[in-house]
Amino acid sequence: MSQKNETKVLLLSLLVTLGLVGGGLWLFKEQIFPQNQSGNNLPTTDNQSISERISFGEKILITSEVSPAKKEGVQALADQNYAQAIASLEKSLKQQRNDPQALIYLNNARIGSAKSYTIVASVPLGTDPNSALEILRGIAQAQNALNTSGGINGVPLKVGIANDDDNPQISQQIAANLVKNPDVLGVVGPNASDTTLAAGDIYNTGKLVAISPTSTSVKITNFSPYVFRTVPSDFMAARSLANYMVKNLQKTQAAVFFNSQSNYSQSLKTEFVSSVSLEGGQVLSEFDLSQANFSAAKSLQQATEQGA
Repeated sequence: MSQKNETKVLLLSLLVTLGLVGGGLWLFKEQIFPQNQSGNNLPTTDNQSISERISFGEKILITSEVSPAKKEGVQALADQNYAQAIASLEKSLKQQRNDPQALIYLNNARIGSAKSYTIVASVPLGTDPNSALEILRGIAQAQNALNTSGGINGVPLKVGIANDDDNPQISQQIAANLVKNPDVLGVVGPNASDTTLAAGDIYNTGKLVAISPTSTSVKITNFSPYVFRTVPSDFMAARSLANYMVKNLQKTQAAVFFNSQSNYSQSLKTEFVSSVSLEGGQVLSEFDLSQANFSAAKSLQQATEQGA
């Protein structure tokens, strides 16, 4: 295998690892122990400049609890004063050790203008900061471990952060920006299935590898040779849910509530209905939460009367 091809394989493996680490932290905290999402501190209008949504350390993308040291570090990075940036960001991390943005920026500052491989994390910092920060913590951890151990064949990894707000249109604009950047070799993200599928069209056309750490829609399977995910699809989740319902709970009749406007919800609903049938059960009713005339009380009454 040539050195060039070996490097490509190593980068793809790295993207998978970053997706697994980042997605694993998010999945553990958000899926097993859900948290209330805090309000965002970012402008999230579609009119916000795409360039303002992408940073390699020269701007702060999430402004809650920003220390003076972090502000100094980011300004120093913007001024290409890498020594000052390193000192300030190290100070900031001593004050807030679990700040992934500061750790990523610190590693970028240590690289300075030297040769590096570059990837970008596309996450919903503006609309879902808890999930975004959990994903970034995994990525920051992996970048730090990689760079402190010598990088990829001696070349360190630089990480950019893009705020896509889990908005399909914004994610497409970010994807178009990244595809045009010859330094960007891969993307970790987006987060939601709808956003991943929307941006995936751009990544596919631009032949830029993107690996979502959290998207589960079955539509992503074989969607593109350039778009991947690291978590099991809804097919696996639905089979496990149906099996537990029939075998453990000894229940064979169910009603399903879903949102037809969400690709994720639609995908999980479809796979669950099929899985229940395969397990010998039956879905008696399907209720679409997005319908204007939806009534929770009437729907539950109807499902109960049917024996679900």
